[in-house]
Amino acid sequence: MRILCLHGVGSSASILENQLRQLINAVDPTYEFIFVDGFVPSERGPGIGIHVEGPFFSHTAGYSAEEMDTAMQNLAETLEELGPFNGVLGFSQGAALAVSYMHRQQQRGEMARFEFALLFSSVMPCSATPTCCEDIIQGLIACGRDVTDPELVKSPSLTGEERLFVQLLHRTIIPAKKQRQMLPDYDLAVYAGGDGVEAPRIMYPQLLRERIRIPTVHVTGKRDFHFMRAMSEVAYGLCDERMARKLEHSGGHEPPRNMAEVKAVTRALEWAVRQSGISHRGGWTM
Repeated sequence: MRILCLHGVGSSASILENQLRQLINAVDPTYEFIFVDGFVPSERGPGIGIHVEGPFFSHTAGYSAEEMDTAMQNLAETLEELGPFNGVLGFSQGAALAVSYMHRQQQRGEMARFEFALLFSSVMPCSATPTCCEDIIQGLIACGRDVTDPELVKSPSLTGEERLFVQLLHRTIIPAKKQRQMLPDYDLAVYAGGDGVEAPRIMYPQLLRERIRIPTVHVTGKRDFHFMRAMSEVAYGLCDERMARKLEHSGGHEPPRNMAEVKAVTRALEWAVRQSGISHRGGWTM
């Protein structure tokens, strides 16, 4: 059982391996975890202690459609070089990249590269497809209002979908920027002016029809930032709820360390592995 492991922003393969040491020791020894560094050199990520040595990496240089497409191309190269893999494990930015990649794969009708996914504390998934939410973004640009203005969500000039998009920004991206948790950061003015090319195509489930149909396990910390938990809910919402499980642990923006909670994740992972066989027999393949 081979599982590709994708670290968080401003982190590294070795850091994630250390973060998951208890889980690795708790699962079946036949499971092989393959840790890879992101392609983009990065500054130290939020939450990475000053005693932790670099170098640090990220999976994307930014969150525009073009930058996300580059990140997915890099991931595809990794799959070709080191694969095949049975599953994917992602933490934070790594989890969001996995969700974005699997969603686009399925949307394109491509053969699934993963049979299951284990996702820890996913941040906001962004699409590599320029047309994703394009009408909404162009509508906001035409409005020309500062999206950080809390009064904007009450504006009668917005459509229902534009209002949903702005509300999501206020639950997730805007507070993340205020807490200096956005890396790489971007200027929200991309939603108020210009041509919209650089505006991240945030993947809000209420605005998208496609759902990821492989088994997924979503793990979040009860003490994580509220905006991070909201981002993880977005990632969960992009998955078919019939094939998805949610777990909470007592910590923050990190994989669980309490052994009882680690064992709960282990059981959920085993469930996903079993379901992956059932899903393929039952016609869930992409």
